Amino acid sequence: KKQVTVSTSLKDLPARATPPVILLKLDDLRPVNGQVHASWKRVTDYLQSQGIPCGIGIICENLNEASPDFVAWTTQQRASGMVEFWFHGWDHGVWTGPEGNKRSEFSGRSTAEQIQRFTQSQQLAKEILGFNFKTFGPGGGGRTGHQDAATAAAMQNDPQMQVWLYPRPIDPIGREVAAAGQITILDRVWEVNLENRVGQPDYQRLINGYAKHPERQYFVLQGHPTHWNDVRFNEFQKIIEFLIAQNAKFMTPLDYVATLNGMPAQQVSK
Repeated sequence: KKQVTVSTSLKDLPARATPPVILLKLDDLRPVNGQVHASWKRVTDYLQSQGIPCGIGIICENLNEASPDFVAWTTQQRASGMVEFWFHGWDHGVWTGPEGNKRSEFSGRSTAEQIQRFTQSQQLAKEILGFNFKTFGPGGGGRTGHQDAATAAAMQNDPQMQVWLYPRPIDPIGREVAAAGQITILDRVWEVNLENRVGQPDYQRLINGYAKHPERQYFVLQGHPTHWNDVRFNEFQKIIEFLIAQNAKFMTPLDYVATLNGMPAQQVSK
């Protein structure tokens, strides 16, 4: 039988002991003909007009094609303290594993291969953009998970890495990495997200999921701004307006981890 989704109304939301922390995880920034795609400027302009920080995931393969305008924009965004740029992969490509399965970039590759993707991306980001990444979130695609034990080894091999935007609820690999102490795992609640499918913000779905997790301290909300037309962008705005009304505290991943470690926010973002 087809499941029937019951829509939660705002008046039926359960009370929360404290407002949530919201980490906006916006994916897939890369130079497009050397430039910043207009959708990125729209979303950052809007968020900054509301005083809301976010995290933006960079795909690194063609950073050497970045125009001076692209570099200037990323530099300005980062200097504002309102945007943390994080590592979203070398190419975000889907590849075919030896068993014939379509796999995402960080699924099924050897530890050496995954370390190489981290290393060459960090080198190019430093060379072109002037900074190294401290946060990582793997790309999706394919028919398997988006990370594995080799990804954990690559994360722990990179001395810059401090935060893992885990694309799933925490599992044994994540617990082991967290216990080692170098890296903080920020995991996901699948039913609380900006989008119901890639590129499709869904206000009501977020409300429905949010209502089920009144004790959850933070939510990582993923979105893909280059897929948002005007209608989808308006749906994103509705979500943000709802979260503002909930007195949510928006933070970058690094700043949130800083507060968990007893440090002032933005001390580690620069």
